[in-house]
Amino acid sequence: MKKICSLVILAFILCSCGSKTYDLAITNVQLFDAEGKTVIPNQSIWIKGDTIAAITSSSESFTAQKTIDGNNRLVTPGFIDTHVHTVGNYGADALSPEDYKADNGIEMLRDLQAQHYLNYGVTTIIDMGQPEPWIDVTLDWQKNPTPNHPNIFICGGSMVSDEDRRQPAHHIEVMNPEHGREKVRSYAARGLKYMKLYSKLRKPDYEAMADEAKKQGIIINSHVDNNRVTIAEGIDYGVLNFEHFFTLTPSILNYDEHWPKMNDLYGIKMNSSIDEFAAQMVFFFGYIKSNPEYEARLYQLFDKMAREGATLSSAMNVVASSAGQSDFFTSFEYFPIRKTPMVNYTEAQQKQLDSAFESFMNYMKIAHDKGVKLRIGTDCRFGGRAFLSELMLFKNAGFSTGDILQIATLSGYEAMQLDDKRGTIEVGKTADLILFDKNPFDDIKHVLSHKTIIKDGLEFKPKTSIGHELRKVLLDDGVEAGKLWFEEAKQNNTYPKVKVSELKNTVRELFTGGKTIEAIAAYQLFKTEFPDKVYKQDEIAITNASYGMIRNGNLEKLKTYYAFAESNFPDAKKFMGLSVYMAILDKDIAAGQALFKANQLNPQYVVDEDELNGLGYLYLQSDRIKEAIAIFEMNISAFPESSNVYDSLGEAYLEAGHKALAKKNYEKSLALDPDNDNAKTVLKGL
Repeated sequence: MKKICSLVILAFILCSCGSKTYDLAITNVQLFDAEGKTVIPNQSIWIKGDTIAAITSSSESFTAQKTIDGNNRLVTPGFIDTHVHTVGNYGADALSPEDYKADNGIEMLRDLQAQHYLNYGVTTIIDMGQPEPWIDVTLDWQKNPTPNHPNIFICGGSMVSDEDRRQPAHHIEVMNPEHGREKVRSYAARGLKYMKLYSKLRKPDYEAMADEAKKQGIIINSHVDNNRVTIAEGIDYGVLNFEHFFTLTPSILNYDEHWPKMNDLYGIKMNSSIDEFAAQMVFFFGYIKSNPEYEARLYQLFDKMAREGATLSSAMNVVASSAGQSDFFTSFEYFPIRKTPMVNYTEAQQKQLDSAFESFMNYMKIAHDKGVKLRIGTDCRFGGRAFLSELMLFKNAGFSTGDILQIATLSGYEAMQLDDKRGTIEVGKTADLILFDKNPFDDIKHVLSHKTIIKDGLEFKPKTSIGHELRKVLLDDGVEAGKLWFEEAKQNNTYPKVKVSELKNTVRELFTGGKTIEAIAAYQLFKTEFPDKVYKQDEIAITNASYGMIRNGNLEKLKTYYAFAESNFPDAKKFMGLSVYMAILDKDIAAGQALFKANQLNPQYVVDEDELNGLGYLYLQSDRIKEAIAIFEMNISAFPESSNVYDSLGEAYLEAGHKALAKKNYEKSLALDPDNDNAKTVLKGL
């Protein structure tokens, strides 16, 4: 408070010494002091270029090129979302930037950031993990901010230790501690300010990378939830920024021991969907609440975090959505596109989940009251809208509006060490501001009201897009309504001309989100609108969408989509497992076996051990044991040196009652991998 008042006096003295002309004046506002969490009435903000040049009493008047009458409205610093994935959230995770360069696709992706964040007042975002081929593109965005896009700061890829499995495109493996140090040095040389250490990083690799980051001046953000490194250990290694409030639980409980106990307490099974995983993270806080010893451990961790100045991001709307507690559904994963969580709980279990969520929010309030520095990190698609939902969730948990707005602004900027230029409204800081039509101090739901957003000293004007809005109309109103809306929108002067890249991205999002009928409709509109342009669908997207339909039992839709993909995307390779499944679906097991035998060495087919193994278990879980055995046998033919394929076939034979064949395959699995504890256990039983 004293700091801002002194700045006001200084600005008055400077201005009274001579006439000054400013580029933008925002007059007669209530100014939110993010440090003191108070509101200063009757203020005017004077902006020169992209910088706040003066703050005066509203009674003082100077010349400005443009004036916005605040009319006693509240003005706050721009919001900061400290955990986003700007590439993966738009369906680009498995693609390189080369796939987007045509038709201004890179520019289109950056414009999406404005639609998803800046439209809602989020003026700065921290990207917490992307495929490394995108670093040059997003680093260029970081170095060259514009008034039409949120500021972006990147971490590069999410660091994990070497594992014998396929990694997501944004997970970057380090082979050993020295390789981890080399990776830190290489990121520093490229100009990155941040790195993310992910939960699958083993302790020696984690410790080495945290140590090297200190030497290189890189800020580490850490997601720890695999019982490899705890938050307390991370703090001891010098890490202070941790991701997701729910990751507190594995820092006080060993999941191998307590996850089964938690499931037993609530009568639930291990998660089969990403939303069930998020819900189980909520259940864990009810589990902690039920045991004073576990609660005491949690409070001890809060005390250590507060004492050491550690920060913790929220991801609150995602877990609230899984528990049915948010006004706006979001998830950690976009596939399949949906508006409700993929969970299946009894009425009694839902009541227990409601109670556990109340505990989750109460613990967040206790952490804050103990001095743990909270910041908002939405980690989901549509992060800007989810951000506003998190503000309302904080209020429901008993946080004051002043605390909430501080968490949304200064706390995040301080954690990311960006508060020298942003996070408070002060002379000399960048003019990234939000002017609310309705005051959130009167009602927190007013964060949803219309806002005037100032970015880099200029009033931001949200853009409309036929291509992007078509997606929403198709999903909400159906295919025929979407087609009609598209034709009408093209004649509407409020929309700019439809762009190739935007319409192409809508097709991609719908396909990768599992909305096949809507995607086909959008594709047909794309081909009609741009007959000379090419849209390609790769084999990964086709396969993921197909398996989504298989799991949901949408087999007629699957047949339509698969035939459409074969006809329209002939250059895409074929995953062997899916091809075999379609042959069995169309005819019988023999047809699937014949297709496998004929194409096992065909370069147009992708023969992937994990895919075949997963398909075998899909059959096994559906009590189609003959099909499962056939698939597992194909996998052995393709990967005869893999222990896991024999383990899976042994399980299928055991399910079928063929104990001798089961024993034979488990013995083979154990011979290939003497550490296979599952095989040892089953053989002992046999």
